[in-house]
Amino acid sequence: MGSEGSFWNRRDFLKVGGTSAAALGIAGAKTATAQTAQEHAGQTAVPADTPYPKLSIITPYSPDKLAFAAQAGYEGVVVTLGPDFNPDLSDSAIDHILTVARNAGIRIVSIEYFGPNHTDPDAGKRATANAEFVRALEFCHRLGCKFVGTFSGGMPGASMEDQAKAFADVFNEKYLPVCEKLDVAMGWENYPNGANFASTPAAMLAVFNLVPSKRLGLEFDPSHFVRQYIDPISGAWQFKDRILAVHAKDTEIIQPVLQQVGISGHGWWRYRIPGQGIVNWPEFLTVLLQIQFNGGIAVEHEDQFWDVPQSGNLPDFPQQRKDGFILARRFLGQYLPGRLV
Repeated sequence: MGSEGSFWNRRDFLKVGGTSAAALGIAGAKTATAQTAQEHAGQTAVPADTPYPKLSIITPYSPDKLAFAAQAGYEGVVVTLGPDFNPDLSDSAIDHILTVARNAGIRIVSIEYFGPNHTDPDAGKRATANAEFVRALEFCHRLGCKFVGTFSGGMPGASMEDQAKAFADVFNEKYLPVCEKLDVAMGWENYPNGANFASTPAAMLAVFNLVPSKRLGLEFDPSHFVRQYIDPISGAWQFKDRILAVHAKDTEIIQPVLQQVGISGHGWWRYRIPGQGIVNWPEFLTVLLQIQFNGGIAVEHEDQFWDVPQSGNLPDFPQQRKDGFILARRFLGQYLPGRLV
């Protein structure tokens, strides 16, 4: 954290300084007078809040990438932690980021921090990971956001029940008091890997049975269910009360390869932008609308067909990657109200 004062005072600072979520349009629409004044100052109006999901993109922070998101018709960005966007930033640096977002006409919907293993078997590493994630929750609050995406942790060789209890204990004891104090929430993406044991409905249920608080939920990604041959629509209905954020990513199943190598082989599936895989998006989005989900639906662009290799650290997206985001927005926009372009 920066040296410009305790983060515990940040909420009041945000309210007084006008850089809170409300100032970014999250708590309500700007008045016509405020919009006119902003336009005269050379700024672009941030979309007014709505009861509908907010189409967003997941991106590292850079002014060019935030500007592109707005130009492509997205309402928000979900920003990953990195050198220019992390809990060590001073209050003035955070104010600058919020000003960049406001001037671009985009809201920062939430942040993501997948680094720490919340349940590391090594007690020292676990304590360090827990402390780091608490700082990410604080950073979320300082930005005026309400949600941090993460993984559920991993304990190699441990049973699902033991892993669920370990993660639930960490949340209940370490994270829940901070979430309640700062009015934020957290959730994990259902990406199946060793640092994220709770990627199936059974494991999710095991965690939620031990965590009554709805401040812990899911960053629901239908693509990860598809490649595990789990129905994402059924999963969305099952955990409708725990969906706090959504990743918009598709999965293509390459049947000729699958028939040769089987599900334990390689190359039979790949991630695609929404609409270019087999996720039933009208049905999935209907679930979100029916449960009145109004958080971020963030396009997670991992489609190599619409990308340029090793371009992730560039200050702006290459055109091919932009084309992927544009196509994703065009496809999803058929089913959701949102910003017009």
